[in-house]
Amino acid sequence: MSFAAAADGSASLYHGSMPGDDAAPGRRGPAAPRLDLPRTIPVLGAFVVGAIAYAPLYCFPLLAPQFEAEFHTSREVGQLPWTMFLLISAAASPLLGRAYDIFADRTLLLIGSLLLAAGWFAAAISGSVLLLVLAYGALLALGLQLVFVGTSTAIARRYAGVAGLALGIAYAGPGIGVAVALPIAAGVLPELGWRGTLAVFGVLSFAAVPFVWLMTSGSAVMIPAATQPKAGTRSAGTEALPPPGAGLHETSAPGALGATQESHPIGVHARPHDVRRTLRTRRFLILLAGAVAIGCIDEGVFQTSARHAVNQGIGQDFAATMLALQCYAYVLGQVVGGGLSDRFGRRFVGLWCAFLIGVGATGVFAATGSTLYVAVAGNAIYGFGIGATIAIRSATFSDVFGGASFGAIFGIVAVAYPAGGIIVMNAGGILYDRIGNYWPVYFIAMASALAWSVALMVAGPRRRGLRRRLRGVRARMPV
Repeated sequence: MSFAAAADGSASLYHGSMPGDDAAPGRRGPAAPRLDLPRTIPVLGAFVVGAIAYAPLYCFPLLAPQFEAEFHTSREVGQLPWTMFLLISAAASPLLGRAYDIFADRTLLLIGSLLLAAGWFAAAISGSVLLLVLAYGALLALGLQLVFVGTSTAIARRYAGVAGLALGIAYAGPGIGVAVALPIAAGVLPELGWRGTLAVFGVLSFAAVPFVWLMTSGSAVMIPAATQPKAGTRSAGTEALPPPGAGLHETSAPGALGATQESHPIGVHARPHDVRRTLRTRRFLILLAGAVAIGCIDEGVFQTSARHAVNQGIGQDFAATMLALQCYAYVLGQVVGGGLSDRFGRRFVGLWCAFLIGVGATGVFAATGSTLYVAVAGNAIYGFGIGATIAIRSATFSDVFGGASFGAIFGIVAVAYPAGGIIVMNAGGILYDRIGNYWPVYFIAMASALAWSVALMVAGPRRRGLRRRLRGVRARMPV
């Protein structure tokens, strides 16, 4: 971890958001402007690490029928490993997020990759549903959240204020990985069986290790840390409370400067109490509820669309192909939607993407064996909309809550997605066992899209007065 003295010679410390760098202690100077940082090696590393982590996990729609047949369970019980995965992910996210404010990114990301490998090997030798649930919950959940939180916080900090495109490219890795893995897994499952397939996933997890090094390479990116009052001053030995609104930033705009480049008022500390103040704001709670809604939309449609298509008279192979198409469109949406939100604002682009989600999801659920063109169009439109929405969501939280404690805040935000997934997956499984179809999931997804739109409109980043704020930030930056 690198430290540097403030340019004015005070005792203010800065620490790098990309630990593992070779920057030496004592290095002086403010953070490099985000627009001048290369979007090459770190983003490439994040892209590949995410692809390797997510691709096997999101083959669960193909594996769930295998689990149910092996252990003679209902669909409700067959969803239990994924439910436990989401539950532990939610419970662990705040602590893991806080860990990224304290420990080296590289170390925690390596631990995450190794936990994923261990989880796949443990799942492959499971002799009961209970052991399968433990593998998904105790190992795979912790491993994936370490990778997800670490990737998100590192990229968001490095490109603060213009993180939409960078996060979109980084998040495109999971989409590409899942799109490639689904048809391959569907082809090898009959040959290797689900146990052999899971063992292959375990071996694949080790391939992420060298890319963790790439992701955490490059020059240090400085973010403000705690400032210590000079001895003999009135504030010595006391801790000043941050002013109202501390921790809330608004950097969503073309060429915006990151909140981490802003000079903090004298006496303001980047301590856990800043996090608690942020968590008590209505704005945080509204955006958190919106993030839960996104979890409902994404998990509900992705996990049930293939099974629903088969119930609608669509062939199983075609349904798997549509799921892959959805993933490719998801990747395109993340890159294009994230970049457009940097240019035109999170709210404007986010609302259009919510509309696309509604149109696409309607096509996904309404398509039948005689209207395959509706299935193709619906999956493509929905995939683009939800992919862009995921990138906009993370960039929104980076804009509004970015700073020295963003790891802890983002870890708490990461609870929302699995919470939404738990709601929709359990509701879908229970209602399917009762009424025999997945249409309730569609209505939950539509209500959730509306909830996210309202949250984004009410609490999303505001562009009004941005130029004046940016001029003030530039004026305070040392020459």
